[in-house]
Amino acid sequence: MSVASTEMNGGHGQDVWSAGEVTVLGEAVHCAPSVHNTRPWLLAIHGRIAVLRECPAVLLAQHDPQGRDRRISCGAALTNLVLAIRSLGWTADVEIGVTGGLVTATVTGTRRAQPTETEDQRRRALSDRRSHRHAFGLPGLSESVRDAVQDALAAPGVTGRWISGGDEALAVARLLDYAARVFHDNAEYQRELTLWTTPCGSGLRRDTFGAEGLAAVGLTTSRTRLPDEALLADRIQREGVLVVGTHADETRDHVRAGQALEQAWLEATCRSVAASVMTQPLHLAEVRTGLAERLGLVAVPQVLMRFGYPTEPEVVGNP
Repeated sequence: MSVASTEMNGGHGQDVWSAGEVTVLGEAVHCAPSVHNTRPWLLAIHGRIAVLRECPAVLLAQHDPQGRDRRISCGAALTNLVLAIRSLGWTADVEIGVTGGLVTATVTGTRRAQPTETEDQRRRALSDRRSHRHAFGLPGLSESVRDAVQDALAAPGVTGRWISGGDEALAVARLLDYAARVFHDNAEYQRELTLWTTPCGSGLRRDTFGAEGLAAVGLTTSRTRLPDEALLADRIQREGVLVVGTHADETRDHVRAGQALEQAWLEATCRSVAASVMTQPLHLAEVRTGLAERLGLVAVPQVLMRFGYPTEPEVVGNP
């Protein structure tokens, strides 16, 4: 397996990660979800310091023109890095800096400390987490599972809000239907999406796109069968759809959203619940603003997360 780009300085001794530990860190970061599976980060190791840098070379001019999804991806990778360091029996002190609009997260293992049971469970779930872009079956999530996922998401500056009831589901369905039709007919967007789509390996796996329903409108291709609003609203009510928001909309907020969503995703994985994320619709300002208005949100919507129990196997190799 190819792992994140890694550097080692400082020779051998008590104050540096061993080669085996570096591999653990690199593999954990490699497992993180990312926009179009681009893994837009670089990982460097210096002594007992791990530095995760946003990589500006990954440019999705149509899908992610402001780089918001790229920073959310880096936040998810940061969560995995912290969990890996904790699994090695060290504390993980995190500092997030922004220089020239690009994120640098520095994680230092300062002293010995055993991971908590929750940290250990989520670390073990890293390699099991997958994006499930097909329909979910019944029954839906229990209240206890919803509470556990939402609790895992909780972090300073980040909030989670489940879409609830027929009125909210229909309002969200109308926004998603509108966004899907805009992207479906956008030739430049579809051209970029095609360039990132591959039959196998890195990039977007062609066989993982949802063909219809809620999964499909989260990432619309030119072949997507767009559902009517009533069907979409029904799917939203049947599935667990969580709106991840932040108190502000700056660079660090995007990273925090990514950190939090990965914690929630790993908690779901621990409970044999599948998930996927939707950000494409939120790149339309009118959809993002409309979602906040219709749900009465104070927070800024960053991601929509789908949760449920799959009716067909997940595709291996689909981060």
